Amino acid sequence: MDKNSDYDVVIVGAGIVGSLLAYALLKRSPTLRVVLVDENPQPNSVSKNFTHPGFDARSIALSAGTCDILDDLGFWAAIKDHAQPIEDIHISDRGCFGALDLCSEDKHRAFGYVLELHQIGSALNKQLDKLKQLTRFYGTRITNIEKQSPQTLCHLVDNTILTAKLCVAADGVDSLTRDLLSIPAQSFDYQCSAIIANVRCSKPHLNKAFERFTEFGPIALLPLAGNHYALVWSVASDDLSRLCALNDEHFLAELQHAFGYRAGVFSAAGKRDSYPLKLLKTAQPFTHRGVCIGNAAHCLHPVMGQGFNLGMRDLFVLAAIIGDLPDPQKIGGFEMLNRYWSARQADHNTTIGLTDSVVRVFNNNHWPMILGRNIALQAMRYLPDLSAPIIKQAKGQFPLLSRDTSE
Repeated sequence: MDKNSDYDVVIVGAGIVGSLLAYALLKRSPTLRVVLVDENPQPNSVSKNFTHPGFDARSIALSAGTCDILDDLGFWAAIKDHAQPIEDIHISDRGCFGALDLCSEDKHRAFGYVLELHQIGSALNKQLDKLKQLTRFYGTRITNIEKQSPQTLCHLVDNTILTAKLCVAADGVDSLTRDLLSIPAQSFDYQCSAIIANVRCSKPHLNKAFERFTEFGPIALLPLAGNHYALVWSVASDDLSRLCALNDEHFLAELQHAFGYRAGVFSAAGKRDSYPLKLLKTAQPFTHRGVCIGNAAHCLHPVMGQGFNLGMRDLFVLAAIIGDLPDPQKIGGFEMLNRYWSARQADHNTTIGLTDSVVRVFNNNHWPMILGRNIALQAMRYLPDLSAPIIKQAKGQFPLLSRDTSE
């Protein structure tokens, strides 16, 4: 049995949130001893075809606030050339009169940017290779966690034991680490799924994103480089198999019928993937020497593109609080973790509540609700101040550590 007893932080999950947390911790505190554990094979940094299931061909929308965080960490420069800005957002309710156009007042300060995950993964893996204080265990998983007063003992499947002051669960919505840490989570199934693909339309996108609400759920088009869009199409789960089985021609015809012609005529579709949509949240995402971040702490409907950006704010605050500790022995202690949650709780509650409310309001097909939401869209269209909270949430530029949370 190999026992390693000199780590400060064990991070479980080398997807985008876990990898960025490791990067953020060591950029802020280069002397920390950080371990990254992942059940997938180690990606090849030399190969041009970066492969890791957490960094696949899907696209992700980074809010302006997330881009600010990445810039603060010195990572934005490594990926910004691949990023496509979102300068305008068109919101509409299919078959109704309500519509809203949100425009960025400053074209140099977009709402956010869209990138393909594999581009982020390739650049991030190269940066992680440079961090000498980072140890990475790939192709393994944690089978048991022992909580002791000054530390946690993380048992790997090969009987290796990793001892650390703090264990961070960043292994996604079905987090085994969250269960091993005994952090309870509540889950709600929306009874729908998302189909994701890259599509091309006849009109140039001009950096405009679309959010089109239909009776079956929202359809989002996010602008990509090369005049493509990243499609996120929410469909009833019992209709998923039929849509995924269609050939490209019939799939695009179905999409055209559901979305309309605001973006032009759909002319091509790339590889399609899908995943179930559900809400997951943790009332308190920390326990003794353990904490959940990202999708392990909260999984949101993609309707407003808030899930990853909320996780990004999690990891930034956690790295900042750990970096500010005068004594590394306090890592993972109750005071530190309570300070973290005090800084994050309001953002969690607001973002999760707003996203879930939008889903429920626009999935309700009773005529009073339809009339009310369309009146609201029209009101925001003619009274721009009413849309300010939506714009603020979309940009995600919040004062994350503006108050003293140590009390």
